[in-house]
Amino acid sequence: MPAFSLLAPCSGRLVDSSHHPSPLIRAHWLGRTTCIDVSSNQLLAPTAAKVDYVSPAGNFIHLLSSQHGRIMLFLGAYEQSTKIPAIQRHISSGNEVERGAPLLSLNQTLLRQQTNLYNLMAVILQPNIEFDTLTLRNSGAVTALESELVIQKDVS
Repeated sequence: MPAFSLLAPCSGRLVDSSHHPSPLIRAHWLGRTTCIDVSSNQLLAPTAAKVDYVSPAGNFIHLLSSQHGRIMLFLGAYEQSTKIPAIQRHISSGNEVERGAPLLSLNQTLLRQQTNLYNLMAVILQPNIEFDTLTLRNSGAVTALESELVIQKDVS
C-alpha cells in the first residue's frame, strides 16, 4: 500500500479551523480538519476520486477515494445556494477525477467580497484506514498539489 499522503487542493495559507464560519467545522465533528485561506484561482482534485456530491453552487464537494477515504471540501459557511458568482464548477456528482483535475475556478475578487468567507476552505478527511494518530497541518503557506497536509500518521 502506498504511503498515506494528502496534498493541498489549492494554494493559500493554512489557518486554524476555529476561524471557519461553520460550527460543525470548528468542532471537528465531520472528521480531521484543516482550513486554507485560498489564494489561487483554481481548486484541484488532491487525489484520484469519485465526486460523490457537489452542491449546486460548488461550495461543497464530497470526494470518495480508494486510497484516502472521504475528503470533503467546504468553501465558507455551507448554505443552500444555486449560484455563487465567484465559483465556477467543472465537475458534477458521479464524475471520476484524477489528481490535479480542476474542480472549480474561483474569482478571487468576487470571492473576497462575499460575506460568508467563501475564501476560507475547510479540508475534512475521514480516512479509510484506522490510525492511532493522524494530524493535519494547521499553519504555514501551501501550494496546490505540492504541499503535504498530513504531518503525522501512525497506523493501528
